[in-house]
Amino acid sequence: MKATWIAASLAASLVPVLAAADPAADKVLAAARADCESFEGRVFATAPNSVTEADLTGDGIPESIIDEGTFSCTSAASMYCGTGGCGLVVVVDGTPHDFLAKGWRIVEWGEDRILLIAEHGYECGGTNLRRCYEALVWSDGRFATVNPTRQE
Repeated sequence: MKATWIAASLAASLVPVLAAADPAADKVLAAARADCESFEGRVFATAPNSVTEADLTGDGIPESIIDEGTFSCTSAASMYCGTGGCGLVVVVDGTPHDFLAKGWRIVEWGEDRILLIAEHGYECGGTNLRRCYEALVWSDGRFATVNPTRQE
């Protein structure tokens, strides 16, 4: 009885996989679904905020931001996230740009849209306990940052 109730509760809490307006974002979602379903044939789901659209390049066309931390797979709780964070994919002109994020937000500063990412403390010379952030802005056809280790 208890197992049936848990299964029913889990099924009721799953959100169907979203369809993104961006074909490249759809590919990211399809790959995540395939990874989950290939692992013991489990169920993949997204949340309403799994795909966010925002104009990060300033061209008036929104980019897709896919937050893998909102994904779920019934048999693999840590498939999309680990101690370093969760996958964050930003699709610009059909090209995915991958980041590892413990959290993120967009900050508006004048005409700029800055992607602010909370990262593992290692990126700032420490451990996972150290707070660490990276600010990225689209400039000259790529994400620009002061982080000397990020190469695009």
